[in-house]
Order: sequence, then C-alpha cells, then structure tokens
Amino acid sequence: MTLESWASDAVVALDILSLVATSVAFALALVAARGFRGTPWGRVLSPLPVVFGALTLSTAISVHPATPPDGGSLSAACWIVAVAAIAVSCWRFVSLTAELEVAV
Repeated sequence: MTLESWASDAVVALDILSLVATSVAFALALVAARGFRGTPWGRVLSPLPVVFGALTLSTAISVHPATPPDGGSLSAACWIVAVAAIAVSCWRFVSLTAELEVAV
C-alpha cells in the first residue's frame, strides 16, 4: 500500500467525520442558543450556531467533488464568517465575566 492510496482515503474519512461532528455541534449550539435566549449567557451563545453552520458548510464544500480540495474562495468566506462569529462570542464572554456591559 503506497502512501497516496491510504492518505487520500484518510482525508476523505476525516472530512466525513468533520462534517458529521460539525453538524451535531450545530444542532446542539442551536438548542443552547434558543434555550438561553433572553439571558446574558444567551448573548454569549447566540453566535455559536453561526460558527458551526459556517464550518459545516465549509466542510461540505470541500468534500464536494466539483470543488478544489481546499474548497476555494467560498470555503474561505465561510471560515471568515466563522472566525468573526467566534470573535463576537469571545468578546461577549469576556465582557460578561468582567461585568462590562455587552454591546450589540
């Protein structure tokens, strides 16, 4: 078995595992965000479904056979959205725990 034969299979398996994991995380983040809606912690959790939705979409794009292996510019845009939502969630968490007012 050459390196190329098992390496490509491993990449596909990890992509599928990542797709399943981010899909489950998206569902759980959506439940958490809705459950804590209207509370200070709800403001911290509200960007998380956006994060996992963007990561799921990015993985789905890169798994599709018609796209380049890295997903191209659409996958990069999904990552930018995910990183921005992570930054918003982190800022709200720090503001909440430092007892600062959380701005919209």
